[in-house]
Amino acid sequence: MARNPLKDQLAVVGVGSTPYGRDLKRTELSLALEAATAAVEDAGLDRQEIDGICGTGMDPLAMGGSGFLTLQGALGIEKTTWQKNGWLGSCFVYAAEAVFSGLCDTVLVVQAYTRGIGMSRSAAADPFRLRSAQLRAAGGHTIVGQSDPARRWIHSGEPYAAWMARYLHDYGATKDVFARIAVNNRTHATTNPRAAMRTPITMEDYHASRVIWEPMQMLDMDVPVDCGEALIITTAERARDLRHSPVYIHAMSLGGSRVGEYYDNSLGWTENALWISLAGLRERSDLTIDDLDLFFPYDGYTIDTVGCIEAAGFCKPGETADLLASGWDAEANIYRLGGHTLVSTNGGALSHGRAGGFNFYTEAVRQLRGTEGERQVPDARTALVCAGASFFHDPASVMLRTD
Repeated sequence: MARNPLKDQLAVVGVGSTPYGRDLKRTELSLALEAATAAVEDAGLDRQEIDGICGTGMDPLAMGGSGFLTLQGALGIEKTTWQKNGWLGSCFVYAAEAVFSGLCDTVLVVQAYTRGIGMSRSAAADPFRLRSAQLRAAGGHTIVGQSDPARRWIHSGEPYAAWMARYLHDYGATKDVFARIAVNNRTHATTNPRAAMRTPITMEDYHASRVIWEPMQMLDMDVPVDCGEALIITTAERARDLRHSPVYIHAMSLGGSRVGEYYDNSLGWTENALWISLAGLRERSDLTIDDLDLFFPYDGYTIDTVGCIEAAGFCKPGETADLLASGWDAEANIYRLGGHTLVSTNGGALSHGRAGGFNFYTEAVRQLRGTEGERQVPDARTALVCAGASFFHDPASVMLRTD
């Protein structure tokens, strides 16, 4: 087993979330502030105890011109000893590293998103969103979805559609494998009051949805929303004196590969950063997939979830279709991995809404605390979060547990 000196030495002690909506007409700063304030109150902390800040939605152009200082000042936090921007899954890992290393003792991690102009026609027609995008472009930021394919390649759907087609070709799967992921997530979202998409869907609805890039369909794609999420990480020792039962960070890993975003004949499906990240987690964890109560695979696109399931070891490459079919509960319209592990209980990015995977962390913490009432997973004690774009940059794998 690889070294893991931080095992169970850190804990998540506070979580906060805003409503999710397609057009909340709010700035990233307002969303970040609401989520952060809720997380501080949830933890029962004095905000002056926070001495580190990390996250996404900290873009200076998006937050009034001064990034972290704007958020810190708006929260009234007098002093911090550590700050860092992050993206998708990486910010959680960065923040945990900072606490473990002693750069700070209590860190606030915030993700704030607004629906960008490249994400929908209605967003592109909104003067407020268009002006925000123009400011970002003036500062050298790429506008996702602009007309130059070379500049929009990384964060648009074309490469994911290509990966879907390649997967279907290489492994002889049908699109039912993607349909089950979309239906499972929507079913869970119907009971999540924070979810943006709560209308139930069926396998037939998936197959009837509009094709975007063959073979990708509308229901294969996550839902752009305005939202904010926040959590607080501190030491396990400090956590034991706070309001909630600690949710411990048992193990974590970030993946990187020279393959980058490409899936080609020489290196293929199992050589990208996601597989490296999950292998790194397995080497550091006392828990295995057989111990998992909850699994939160990244689902920016349904093909991401297929990759997470296989890289985590629930099945061999190319076997996800059979795995989901065998674990499918037709009455409940969900699947269970290994007969017991529930997946994306909040609805994931496909139905809860696109938060860069950060809503996986907050949902996992709430479920592990046992606070979710009628939608609570009974006796949930362990959760694996895979947050971050599966096929290229910074996929994070984080194992959480509670006593």
